[in-house]
Amino acid sequence: MRILTLSNCPLVETQGSGYVTLNFCEGLRRRGHEVDVYAPEDYELCPTWRKAGAYRRAIGILKFVRDKVNSKPYDIVEFYCGESWLAASVLSKLPKRKFLLVSHSNGLETHFRENLNKHIGNVAPDGCSPRKWYHFNQQALYARAFTHVDGVVTVSDFDCQFALANKYGDAEHVVAINNPLPDDYLGIETNFKRQSVVGYCGSWLACKGTDIIVNDMKRVLTEFPQCKFVLIGVGADFHKEKYFGGELHERIEIVSFVESKQRLRELYESLAILVAPSIYESFGLVVTEAMACGVAVVATKVGFAYGLQHEEEVMLLQEPHSPLLYEAVKRLLDDEPLRLRIAVCGYNLVQSLHWSLAVARLESVYQDWLYEFKRSSGHTTSY
Repeated sequence: MRILTLSNCPLVETQGSGYVTLNFCEGLRRRGHEVDVYAPEDYELCPTWRKAGAYRRAIGILKFVRDKVNSKPYDIVEFYCGESWLAASVLSKLPKRKFLLVSHSNGLETHFRENLNKHIGNVAPDGCSPRKWYHFNQQALYARAFTHVDGVVTVSDFDCQFALANKYGDAEHVVAINNPLPDDYLGIETNFKRQSVVGYCGSWLACKGTDIIVNDMKRVLTEFPQCKFVLIGVGADFHKEKYFGGELHERIEIVSFVESKQRLRELYESLAILVAPSIYESFGLVVTEAMACGVAVVATKVGFAYGLQHEEEVMLLQEPHSPLLYEAVKRLLDDEPLRLRIAVCGYNLVQSLHWSLAVARLESVYQDWLYEFKRSSGHTTSY
């Protein structure tokens, strides 16, 4: 197969979306397919402008893809971006189109926005700052990125069920393929018995449930004086004094950035509990990474945690609200056998998240869709 892939995020493996896009592309190449992958710097119009980025990317994607498909015979055009709504709308209507259109979503923007509106309210597209007057509701536009393509691939059943419920496609053309873990996160020999250390890993954004973390972890630290709290990857601008009382500071550790995978695994293995009370996650790599390192996870019912067994594989929060996080962490700190059971079950659960299996599944889905498309359009297959 000849595949043209466009991503709306930098192709950097240390970043979640970049990690997923790059590894799927490389995995397909290793299986003999030709994959050309591009990032915003390749197609975004007027990149030095600070306003209307989503619209500039949408127009840039359309122009870029039209130029590419006119210069090379691709079998599949694959979008890792909701900003592909304009390109999908136009290209899907091309007469005698010879390429399959696919949305391979690292997160359905429509699902993200629905959850933000439900739990936070009228906020900007970053899910953090207040909405400005020029932040228009783009839900109907972004939905076109998923309804004007031939198939949708999501990275979790959480997004897949949303796509099916909103009729983005039928069950044959909307599939979920869980994000895999790097090989060095699988089969780790670890000691599940840990000190009372609770951790958080990720950017410090409202959509990650930071208000809940502050409210409930203050209470946990106050009631459990032996407990420590580690915040990982929150950035250099994070200051614990802004969020937590002075009497708690000595039991709160900040690790602003982690560039080494080995160092991140060491940090995970120092935790007994990871909290992930996100309002929305398409997948949530930190959840599976922590599980692979023997950590008991407390998470909202989003992303990978959606559909997991409560009090067996994870401590599930039905809603991202206080005091549910406090109650779940307290339960694990009070009940060591329960924490150990969840840690061991979570560890065993993620051992199947191999890149080779995920890429093989994606290849099979694309070949089936492409065969169906070629047959229905009267073209012969080219792979």
